[in-house]
Amino acid sequence: MCSGAHVLEFLRYLDQFGKTKVHNQTCPFFGLPNPPAPCPCPLRQAWGSLDALIGRLRAAYEEHGGRPEGNPFGAKAVRIYLREVRDFQAKARGVSYEKKRKRPKPKVTATPQSAAAAEAAAAGSSAETTDHSTVLRPTSLDHVSSRVVKDFVE
Repeated sequence: MCSGAHVLEFLRYLDQFGKTKVHNQTCPFFGLPNPPAPCPCPLRQAWGSLDALIGRLRAAYEEHGGRPEGNPFGAKAVRIYLREVRDFQAKARGVSYEKKRKRPKPKVTATPQSAAAAEAAAAGSSAETTDHSTVLRPTSLDHVSSRVVKDFVE
């Protein structure tokens, strides 16, 4: 049976085949995102590559009938190792990997036309209108295809 210790051994083995320059703490370029000259620091696996690999292996383990509680790729030791690799590589490159904070959702402001339509509706106006300019539309449609939006608007 495989354990978290075996996964760590595998990750350390993979580290020697990396292509990412990670400066040692004694290197004069430690903490610089773009070093001005070459240095003898080792090439290692990038944190993102290791994290993606462990994520795929964890999912494959569970897809093939493994219990999530017994998943060696999700072991606490593996998560700690990945966090340490991420933090060290961030310090070595002078980049921070802080969690992104969620932006507050933008408030939808009423246009003068939609405000007038709302007032007319509140006043009990029974006249039906086919004016589509009063419909509030989202301001950002990056995640929706333009064809769907076009069909929706028409």
